[in-house]
Amino acid sequence: MTDLATLELNVFEPLIGETFRLSTDVGDIDLVLHEAQALGQSLRSGGSFSLVFRATQEQAIAQQLYPIHHPALGHMQLFLVPIGPMGDDLAYEAIFT
Repeated sequence: MTDLATLELNVFEPLIGETFRLSTDVGDIDLVLHEAQALGQSLRSGGSFSLVFRATQEQAIAQQLYPIHHPALGHMQLFLVPIGPMGDDLAYEAIFT
């Protein structure tokens, strides 16, 4: 399992446009990393940042902690918050502070 404390914005920036696999009780959902953005200074190494993912509207999920997998990063747990429609998709955000 990937240690979230060691992840920094520069790890995610090259992954924009790539697919992350989210697991739910009813099956897997593909999320595409749409945006990785700095949020400012914090006590966290590398500062705070947010990740915005997109998924199809047919794959709507609730706000909660989910197991996520990416081939380069491995398995991790991310707390995702729905932030609304983005074009034909739905957007979700994870914040690292």
